[in-house]
Amino acid sequence: MGTGTGDGAGSSAFNDARFPSDPQTERFRQSLAAAQRNPTTRHLLSRALAYADESETRIVELTARIRQLEALAHTDELTGLLNRRGFDDVLRRNLLSAARYEEAGLFAYIDLNDFKSINDRYGHTAGDEVLRAVGSFLSRSIRATDYAARLGGDEFAILFVRADHKRARERAREMLRGIADLEISCKSHRISVTASLGLASYNGETCQADLIERADRAMYADKKSGGRAMRLTTHG
Repeated sequence: MGTGTGDGAGSSAFNDARFPSDPQTERFRQSLAAAQRNPTTRHLLSRALAYADESETRIVELTARIRQLEALAHTDELTGLLNRRGFDDVLRRNLLSAARYEEAGLFAYIDLNDFKSINDRYGHTAGDEVLRAVGSFLSRSIRATDYAARLGGDEFAILFVRADHKRARERAREMLRGIADLEISCKSHRISVTASLGLASYNGETCQADLIERADRAMYADKKSGGRAMRLTTHG
Protein backbone atom coordinates (compact mmCIF):
# COMPACT_ATOMS: atom_id res chain seq x y z
CA MET A 1 0.00 0.00 0.00
CA GLY A 2 1.21 3.49 -0.76
CA THR A 3 1.50 6.04 1.99
CA GLY A 4 0.73 9.07 -0.14
CA THR A 5 4.36 10.15 0.18
CA GLY A 6 7.00 9.68 -2.51
CA ASP A 7 10.51 8.64 -1.67
CA GLY A 8 11.72 12.23 -1.68
CA ALA A 9 8.72 13.91 -0.07
CA GLY A 10 9.86 13.66 3.52
CA SER A 11 13.38 14.77 2.86
CA SER A 12 12.25 17.64 0.64
CA ALA A 13 10.09 18.90 3.50
CA PHE A 14 13.31 19.57 5.35
CA ASN A 15 15.16 20.87 2.34
CA ASP A 16 14.17 24.51 2.83
CA ALA A 17 15.22 27.72 4.59
CA ARG A 18 14.27 26.35 8.01
CA PHE A 19 17.26 24.02 7.81
CA PRO A 20 20.43 25.90 6.84
CA SER A 21 23.22 24.04 5.10
CA ASP A 22 25.89 22.84 7.53
CA PRO A 23 27.55 19.46 8.30
CA GLN A 24 25.15 18.56 11.10
CA THR A 25 22.11 19.41 9.00
CA GLU A 26 23.52 17.47 6.05
CA ARG A 27 23.87 14.34 8.22
CA PHE A 28 20.30 14.89 9.34
CA ARG A 29 19.14 15.08 5.73
CA GLN A 30 21.00 11.89 4.89
CA SER A 31 19.34 10.10 7.81
CA LEU A 32 15.96 11.29 6.59
CA ALA A 33 16.72 10.08 3.08
CA ALA A 34 17.57 6.65 4.48
CA ALA A 35 14.36 6.62 6.49
CA GLN A 36 12.42 7.46 3.35
CA ARG A 37 13.73 4.38 1.59
CA ASN A 38 12.32 2.13 4.31
CA PRO A 39 8.51 1.69 3.94
CA THR A 40 7.96 1.38 7.71
CA THR A 41 10.01 4.38 8.75
CA ARG A 42 8.66 6.37 5.81
CA HIS A 43 5.11 5.84 7.08
CA LEU A 44 6.08 6.81 10.64
CA LEU A 45 7.94 9.84 9.38
CA SER A 46 4.94 10.94 7.33
CA ARG A 47 2.70 10.70 10.40
CA ALA A 48 5.25 12.60 12.50
CA LEU A 49 5.44 15.40 9.95
CA ALA A 50 1.65 15.68 9.81
CA TYR A 51 1.49 15.80 13.62
CA ALA A 52 4.20 18.48 13.70
CA ASP A 53 2.28 20.62 11.21
CA GLU A 54 -0.93 20.20 13.21
CA SER A 55 0.85 21.05 16.46
CA GLU A 56 2.38 24.16 14.91
CA THR A 57 -1.05 25.30 13.74
CA ARG A 58 -2.49 24.76 17.21
CA ILE A 59 0.35 26.74 18.78
CA VAL A 60 -0.24 29.65 16.39
CA GLU A 61 -3.98 29.59 17.12
CA LEU A 62 -3.39 29.41 20.88
CA THR A 63 -0.91 32.29 20.75
CA ALA A 64 -3.40 34.42 18.82
CA ARG A 65 -6.13 33.59 21.33
CA ILE A 66 -3.89 34.50 24.27
CA ARG A 67 -3.08 37.85 22.68
CA GLN A 68 -6.78 38.46 22.07
CA LEU A 69 -7.60 37.74 25.72
CA GLU A 70 -4.76 40.00 26.88
CA ALA A 71 -6.15 42.81 24.72
CA LEU A 72 -9.64 42.30 26.16
CA ALA A 73 -8.23 42.36 29.69
CA HIS A 74 -6.77 45.82 28.98
CA THR A 75 -9.85 47.27 27.24
CA ASP A 76 -12.82 49.10 28.73
CA GLU A 77 -15.89 47.24 27.51
CA LEU A 78 -18.15 50.30 27.37
CA THR A 79 -15.94 52.75 25.49
CA GLY A 80 -13.34 50.58 23.78
CA LEU A 81 -10.56 52.67 25.34
CA LEU A 82 -7.85 51.28 27.57
CA ASN A 83 -9.09 50.41 31.04
CA ARG A 84 -7.20 51.25 34.24
CA ARG A 85 -5.16 48.07 34.09
CA GLY A 86 -4.19 48.69 30.48
CA PHE A 87 -3.38 52.35 31.10
CA ASP A 88 -1.28 51.57 34.16
CA ASP A 89 0.76 49.20 32.00
CA VAL A 90 1.16 51.80 29.23
CA LEU A 91 2.11 54.49 31.73
CA ARG A 92 4.69 52.25 33.40
CA ARG A 93 6.29 51.35 30.06
CA ASN A 94 6.42 54.98 28.92
CA LEU A 95 8.01 56.13 32.16
CA LEU A 96 10.67 53.44 31.71
CA SER A 97 11.20 54.65 28.15
CA ALA A 98 11.45 58.24 29.38
CA ALA A 99 14.15 57.21 31.85
CA ARG A 100 16.09 55.28 29.23
CA TYR A 101 15.89 57.77 26.37
CA GLU A 102 15.55 61.04 28.32
CA GLU A 103 12.04 61.64 27.01
CA ALA A 104 9.26 63.80 28.42
CA GLY A 105 5.50 63.99 28.11
CA LEU A 106 2.28 64.89 29.87
CA PHE A 107 -0.52 63.07 31.65
CA ALA A 108 -4.05 64.48 31.57
CA TYR A 109 -6.63 63.50 34.18
CA ILE A 110 -10.22 64.18 33.04
CA ASP A 111 -13.36 64.04 35.18
CA LEU A 112 -16.88 64.73 33.88
CA ASN A 113 -18.77 67.42 35.79
CA ASP A 114 -22.05 66.55 37.53
CA PHE A 115 -22.18 63.14 35.88
CA LYS A 116 -24.23 61.74 38.76
CA SER A 117 -27.03 64.19 37.97
CA ILE A 118 -27.18 62.81 34.41
CA ASN A 119 -27.66 59.29 35.75
CA ASP A 120 -30.23 60.50 38.27
CA ARG A 121 -32.22 62.54 35.75
CA TYR A 122 -32.03 60.43 32.59
CA GLY A 123 -31.07 56.98 33.85
CA HIS A 124 -27.95 54.84 33.58
CA THR A 125 -28.58 54.03 29.92
CA ALA A 126 -28.20 57.72 29.13
CA GLY A 127 -25.15 57.88 31.35
CA ASP A 128 -23.57 55.05 29.38
CA GLU A 129 -24.29 56.90 26.13
CA VAL A 130 -22.49 59.95 27.50
CA LEU A 131 -19.47 57.85 28.46
CA ARG A 132 -19.40 56.23 25.02
CA ALA A 133 -19.62 59.61 23.30
CA VAL A 134 -16.82 61.08 25.38
CA GLY A 135 -14.68 57.99 24.87
CA SER A 136 -15.22 58.09 21.12
CA PHE A 137 -14.36 61.79 21.00
CA LEU A 138 -11.14 61.32 22.97
CA SER A 139 -10.13 58.41 20.77
CA ARG A 140 -10.55 60.59 17.67
CA SER A 141 -8.74 63.54 19.23
CA ILE A 142 -5.38 62.00 20.12
CA ARG A 143 -2.33 61.37 17.97
CA ALA A 144 -1.38 57.85 16.95
CA THR A 145 1.43 57.97 19.52
CA ASP A 146 -0.83 59.00 22.42
CA TYR A 147 -3.10 56.91 24.63
CA ALA A 148 -6.66 57.42 25.90
CA ALA A 149 -8.26 55.48 28.74
CA ARG A 150 -11.35 55.28 30.85
CA LEU A 151 -10.09 54.73 34.37
CA GLY A 152 -13.53 53.95 35.77
CA GLY A 153 -16.82 55.74 36.42
CA ASP A 154 -16.63 59.14 34.75
CA GLU A 155 -12.83 59.42 34.92
CA PHE A 156 -10.69 59.44 31.79
CA ALA A 157 -7.00 59.88 31.10
CA ILE A 158 -4.78 60.89 28.20
CA LEU A 159 -1.06 60.22 27.93
CA PHE A 160 0.67 62.69 25.62
CA VAL A 161 3.87 60.87 24.68
CA ARG A 162 6.95 62.97 23.84
CA ALA A 163 4.78 66.08 23.82
CA ASP A 164 5.62 69.76 23.91
CA HIS A 165 4.07 71.37 26.99
CA LYS A 166 2.55 74.35 25.20
CA ARG A 167 1.04 72.29 22.41
CA ALA A 168 -0.27 69.67 24.85
CA ARG A 169 -2.03 72.36 26.87
CA GLU A 170 -3.63 73.70 23.70
CA ARG A 171 -4.81 70.23 22.76
CA ALA A 172 -6.17 69.67 26.27
CA ARG A 173 -8.20 72.87 26.05
CA GLU A 174 -9.48 71.81 22.64
CA MET A 175 -10.57 68.51 24.15
CA LEU A 176 -12.50 70.26 26.91
CA ARG A 177 -14.26 72.46 24.36
CA GLY A 178 -14.95 69.43 22.20
CA ILE A 179 -16.52 67.52 25.10
CA ALA A 180 -18.74 70.52 25.91
CA ASP A 181 -19.82 70.71 22.25
CA LEU A 182 -20.88 67.06 22.05
CA GLU A 183 -24.54 66.57 21.20
CA ILE A 184 -25.61 63.33 22.84
CA SER A 185 -29.06 61.88 22.21
CA CYS A 186 -30.78 59.16 24.21
CA LYS A 187 -34.49 58.33 24.18
CA SER A 188 -35.50 61.74 22.76
CA HIS A 189 -33.29 63.52 25.31
CA ARG A 190 -30.45 65.78 24.20
CA ILE A 191 -27.72 65.70 26.79
CA SER A 192 -24.64 67.86 27.15
CA VAL A 193 -21.72 67.47 29.51
CA THR A 194 -18.61 69.37 30.56
CA ALA A 195 -15.37 68.16 32.08
CA SER A 196 -12.53 69.26 34.33
CA LEU A 197 -8.93 68.49 33.43
CA GLY A 198 -5.58 68.49 35.18
CA LEU A 199 -2.19 68.15 33.49
CA ALA A 200 1.04 66.83 34.95
CA SER A 201 4.34 66.60 33.12
CA TYR A 202 6.78 63.72 33.41
CA ASN A 203 10.37 62.92 32.57
CA GLY A 204 12.78 60.07 33.20
CA GLU A 205 12.88 60.73 36.94
CA THR A 206 9.11 60.83 37.50
CA CYS A 207 7.43 58.37 39.86
CA GLN A 208 4.15 56.96 38.51
CA ALA A 209 2.23 57.48 41.76
CA ASP A 210 3.47 61.09 42.02
CA LEU A 211 2.48 61.80 38.41
CA ILE A 212 -1.07 60.57 38.96
CA GLU A 213 -1.39 62.47 42.25
CA ARG A 214 -0.24 65.75 40.68
CA ALA A 215 -2.64 65.41 37.76
CA ASP A 216 -5.46 64.55 40.16
CA ARG A 217 -4.79 67.65 42.27
CA ALA A 218 -4.67 69.84 39.17
CA MET A 219 -7.96 68.39 37.94
CA TYR A 220 -9.75 69.11 41.23
CA ALA A 221 -8.37 72.65 41.23
CA ASP A 222 -9.88 73.11 37.78
CA LYS A 223 -13.18 71.64 38.97
CA LYS A 224 -13.34 73.97 41.99
CA SER A 225 -12.69 76.98 39.77
CA GLY A 226 -15.60 76.06 37.51
CA GLY A 227 -13.34 75.17 34.61
CA ARG A 228 -11.50 78.48 34.56
CA ALA A 229 -8.14 77.28 35.88
CA MET A 230 -6.88 74.28 33.98
CA ARG A 231 -3.46 73.71 35.49
CA LEU A 232 -0.21 72.05 34.55
CA THR A 233 2.00 70.74 37.34
CA THR A 234 5.60 70.11 36.38
CA HIS A 235 7.89 67.33 37.52
CA GLY A 236 10.55 67.97 40.09
